[in-house]
Amino acid sequence: MNHLLAPYCERLNAVYRDRPFFAALMAKLLAAMTLILLVFIPLNIAKNLWVIHATVVIPRIILNVIVWAASAACLRSVFKGQLERAGNRLALTIVLAVHGMILVVGATTKPLQPLSVGIQIQGFDFAILLFAIIFASRRVAEVVFAVVVAGHIGYYLFLRQLVDLTPVDRVNALTLLREGLLAYGFLFALGITLIQMIGAAHARSEEGLRHLISLNENLERQEHEARVLSESRRELLEAQREFISMVSHEFRTPLTAIQGAQFLLDKLLQESANLSGPVSAETRKWLDLQATGLKTLAKLVDQVLLLKRTEHMTGEASFEELSPGTVMAETVQHFNDSMPGRRVELCDNLPPGYLASMDARLVNAAVENLISNGLKYSALGKSVLVSVCMEPDGWMVEVLDEGRGIPLAGQASLFRPFFRAGNIGTVPGTGLGLVIVRRAVDFHGGQIDFESREDEGTKFRLHFPKVARPSLGNPAPA
Repeated sequence: MNHLLAPYCERLNAVYRDRPFFAALMAKLLAAMTLILLVFIPLNIAKNLWVIHATVVIPRIILNVIVWAASAACLRSVFKGQLERAGNRLALTIVLAVHGMILVVGATTKPLQPLSVGIQIQGFDFAILLFAIIFASRRVAEVVFAVVVAGHIGYYLFLRQLVDLTPVDRVNALTLLREGLLAYGFLFALGITLIQMIGAAHARSEEGLRHLISLNENLERQEHEARVLSESRRELLEAQREFISMVSHEFRTPLTAIQGAQFLLDKLLQESANLSGPVSAETRKWLDLQATGLKTLAKLVDQVLLLKRTEHMTGEASFEELSPGTVMAETVQHFNDSMPGRRVELCDNLPPGYLASMDARLVNAAVENLISNGLKYSALGKSVLVSVCMEPDGWMVEVLDEGRGIPLAGQASLFRPFFRAGNIGTVPGTGLGLVIVRRAVDFHGGQIDFESREDEGTKFRLHFPKVARPSLGNPAPA
């Protein structure tokens, strides 16, 4: 059965695809009802020919043929998309044909069981009135209601004039008329009200559905734009990384050549005995200036390369079991060896033999940047204290300086790439050092905090777990 009806269902879906859901549902229901009528009516005609008395069989057959033709026309209109027209035609045809046939039969034939026929007509009228309320227009439903009421009253008057009713039957007929009219009125009023309520609810639901569709389209559009922006950002970041890598390595090559030339010129200056004192002093001044510039440029390239490495380096981790105290001692010694006086002090409070997993290069880079900042922004007579101690979940290194401090207004942006506080004056820098510190700590799964007061100094505390847990999260872009 489903296989036979599938083409018709698909056709209905195609016709009402652009209609509201409620209209499509009504079309399917009306099509199913008319199909039932088209199948049932021939069976009813056969039953009439077999059972009904010969005096009334012809009118019944005519009525059934009229209803069958109206049902076929209704089904055709449904498949054309004319839903309200189909309901109007079927409701008017059936109610007029039935009550017209009652008048014709009543004028020519004496009813055998008038009350039974009246009850049968009343049940039929209830069904056709309900059908008109649901499927026909408001005006047609009113016409059907008027025809039903008039037919009901006319049948009662017809019984009183043409049929000799007993007192009991007369009371029953009056009761049937009175209760039937009340029921018709109640059904019509209730049906119209419910249909209006359903229509209003349907209109609101359709409006809500249109709004949801609009929102969904906006969300899809925004999602598409977000994907495009994300893809563009990814491409830009990839191009940025490639550019940084290329520029850094391209810088490295001339830097190496310049450093080689610097070394050879310095050696030549030391071995040359032909240069006069003033020329030698002037040459030494320019070579020292060049050496300082080379050192600064080399440090900048190293920082950029380190930033690139920490941005996507989870798979490149080189954790080792090392002594934090030993690593800090090497870092502090490196600074003290490069300066005329000893300005960096180390306080190692770790227990003997304490080991922790770490990437020594990153830890060194983080602490070196903090020490460098402490020295750079402190007076010459001030020192930097580096303390390392054990914590319940790992170890901690603290870097304390007596420098300029960080203004309160700039502390929120401290770890933003290229940010520099407002009190740095003319001290050179790139604003990348603290970004490297943050990346190094994040890479180990640690935490960082600091305290700073302007003109009083700064204290940074780097908390590292005993067992490193790489967690870069969303690092600040290089």
